[in-house]
Amino acid sequence: MSTTYTYLTDGHLRLREQAQEFGREVIAPHVPRMEAEGTHADRVLPRLMGELGWCGVIIDDAEYGGMGLDHVSKTILISEASYFSGAAGGILQASFIPTAAILYLGSEEQKQLWLPQIAQGLWTAILVTEPDSGSHVLGMDGTARRKGKHWIINARKCFIGNSAIAGLHVVVVRTGRPGDPRSLSAFLVEDGWDGIEVSQPDLVGMHGFACGEVRLRDVHVPATHLLGEVGDGLAAAYTASVVCGRPNLAATALGLHRRVMDETLGFLGKRRRKIGKRHRETRKLTDYPVVKYRLADMKSRLMTAERLAYDAVHLLDQGQACDAELVQSKLFNNQAAGESLRDASSLHGGYAARADHPITRLMRDIQLVGAPAGPDDVQRYRLSEKALGADRTEWSEEFIRRTRRPVAAA
Repeated sequence: MSTTYTYLTDGHLRLREQAQEFGREVIAPHVPRMEAEGTHADRVLPRLMGELGWCGVIIDDAEYGGMGLDHVSKTILISEASYFSGAAGGILQASFIPTAAILYLGSEEQKQLWLPQIAQGLWTAILVTEPDSGSHVLGMDGTARRKGKHWIINARKCFIGNSAIAGLHVVVVRTGRPGDPRSLSAFLVEDGWDGIEVSQPDLVGMHGFACGEVRLRDVHVPATHLLGEVGDGLAAAYTASVVCGRPNLAATALGLHRRVMDETLGFLGKRRRKIGKRHRETRKLTDYPVVKYRLADMKSRLMTAERLAYDAVHLLDQGQACDAELVQSKLFNNQAAGESLRDASSLHGGYAARADHPITRLMRDIQLVGAPAGPDDVQRYRLSEKALGADRTEWSEEFIRRTRRPVAAA
């Protein structure tokens, strides 16, 4: 991260140093084991990151025992964790999204109960996506029906980050007429309740990050666990997605992008080509113009991606409506990381095909950043609406309005 951003404080830089130290000493040595185990839910890194208090980075310190820091600080933590492991970054970022929904819609009683536990390392998940509706949230089939003092939920949710380690789920399901913007509601569902089943399909990358399927069959949820009001489910899903989902994934892509750059520079720095009639002389690969051009493109993308990722969340911290900037940060960071990866693969030659090479792991991990919080075409659609002046809810503004409080820089 560039230190030239005027809004970075000494606290931000100290937090980055802490995250980098944790990455070097804890995450990096853990990666080979996670990769060897393939698709699974790692529990070591979540426990250790929870002990550092990272789950509560944007949770108020005085009221709920969190770190009480800003969204720039959150971006620093995700990016640095992702630099060492896409799975570590995925675990961290996925828990902030349901936390945002609780901050936005939770009653004071719900916040007093759950936010201190999250700050102390309780991992959470948000259950929105369904197999047949994907990004079309209003098209979901999962339902909740009222029965006395309980709601009974039946739903099948997929691609759920932290599905296997979450102690608390924010579940969005239909309580009204299909297609109506007020037809969805959100509920706080505790892990271990009867009727909850979690499974994990194999993933091509991010080994150690649980991103599975959660089935809810006749799960009885107390009426006190309704998050917000009946009909607030769309607001819960969209606010959490815009305010946390998109910038979180921008930060994940940024961390992986930085690692792609560094791995490529390290690889090229060791490679020399023999020249001369008798091959007695050598020349560094980085001396060749074609290599320099590719590195220049990678560096240019990385600089722009980083600026977009941090400037967007800085606007959020300043209390400014910034949906378009948050959308753009995710769109560009995902695209830029993919484009730089293609350049890196070309520069690595045949080594990019080896399963045991770091660039191959990065290739697998970057594949999984695009779809969550809406694939690129969804981001383009949102930006086109901004360009056309469509009158849509500014979710960052709504979040700020309901949660605005003084927040500390790191």
